[in-house]
Amino acid sequence: MMTWIIAIITFAVIGWAVYRQWFSKTKAAHCDDCADVGCPLYDQAKVIRENNQKRA
Repeated sequence: MMTWIIAIITFAVIGWAVYRQWFSKTKAAHCDDCADVGCPLYDQAKVIRENNQKRA
C-alpha cells in the first residue's frame, strides 16, 4: 500500500513539473526571456541584433 502512495506522489510531482514547464500558459520566469548575457540559455542571435540596433 505504501508503495502505491509513494508512486502516486512521485508521478503527480513529475506530472506537475512537466505541465508547468511545457504546457502552462502562465510560465514562470525562465532564463529564456532574460536580457542577462551571463545567462547560459541566452540567444546569441538576439545579442547580435541588439548590438546592431545600438550601433545604428
